[in-house]
Amino acid sequence: MIREAPHPTLSPEGSGIAKPNQLRALWALTLYPLLAMLRNPATSTFGFLFPLGLILIFGLIGTAGTGMRLGVPAGSATGPVYSALGQTPTITLVPGERAELEQQLRLGKLDGIVESIGDRVTLSLNSANRQGGLATMLVRQSVDSLNLSAAGVANPAYALQVDEVAGRRNRYIDFALPGQIGMALISTAVFGTVFGLIFLKQALILKRLFATPVRGSTILLGQGLARLIMALAQAAVILGVGVLVFGFQLANGWTTFMAMLALSALGLAAFMGFGLAIAGWTNDANAANPLTNLVTLPQFLLSGVFFSTDAFPAWVRPVAENLPLSHFNLAMRQVATEGLGITEILPSLLGLCAWGIVGYAVAARTFKWQ
Repeated sequence: MIREAPHPTLSPEGSGIAKPNQLRALWALTLYPLLAMLRNPATSTFGFLFPLGLILIFGLIGTAGTGMRLGVPAGSATGPVYSALGQTPTITLVPGERAELEQQLRLGKLDGIVESIGDRVTLSLNSANRQGGLATMLVRQSVDSLNLSAAGVANPAYALQVDEVAGRRNRYIDFALPGQIGMALISTAVFGTVFGLIFLKQALILKRLFATPVRGSTILLGQGLARLIMALAQAAVILGVGVLVFGFQLANGWTTFMAMLALSALGLAAFMGFGLAIAGWTNDANAANPLTNLVTLPQFLLSGVFFSTDAFPAWVRPVAENLPLSHFNLAMRQVATEGLGITEILPSLLGLCAWGIVGYAVAARTFKWQ
């Protein structure tokens, strides 16, 4: 358990060692770890630059669009069929030699090859490509339009009416950005806490601090507050770049922004339990490194940081959806994109808090000051 050694205190007459001002000590124990993190190149690299680099990539993916790439064999790229397909905004025609196009189709770099010879249109597809059905529909739509025109049907018997409702675009950046905040937070909470406290142990700084009249809980609280300030700065910077540069959509504007910062604070507090547990259990960075990776790496891959947990097989999904980072990412996305309130995201919050309690319970039984 986390035990506090007996500290000397003032007697009623004022004899003995003076009792320190715990708030003043807390300020110092928060400020100096914060300054140390700011001066550490790893903090700026993994806490700010790495997530922002990923946000830049995801933002460009979100603005580039996917579309449909159809190959057109050389020498047959003219005619009404190709003209009709070329006028479809979602289709890009890629001319090339037949053998080269077939190779690209097998490799999945093309969604199909369309060839028009006389009155016959041939569409070649890759059976493993899920875009094949959409490619067939788009080509058939163009061919049907040409058939109606050739038959002299100017006014078809059936007409399609399209109604639009006000809404928003669902882009990849809107999915990825909350996940990047979660990844930055758990990195700060676990990696930062573990290696920060191990350094203090090895340098005997933690032992000396604990030998002072300052309470052990004040020492750990200062470490936590320093990382909380850093985590809120990370979340604010990532959100700011996402909104200003890539148009990340906040469902309720500044209210959503502040709600995401509050969620970030809760997430860091929950994740730090695992950092304290590992830091308390080990005294050496070499021993701590595999443990931190064991806690964080599966969550980076399974918790919906880069892609939805719906992509996993049914037997993996129950595990993936109940990891602590999964609860955090789901709550963040529901707040950011759907504008849900605390009652709607309560199941995710309870799951996150439950994991936090587990982490702190383990830390309370394993933490050692030296």
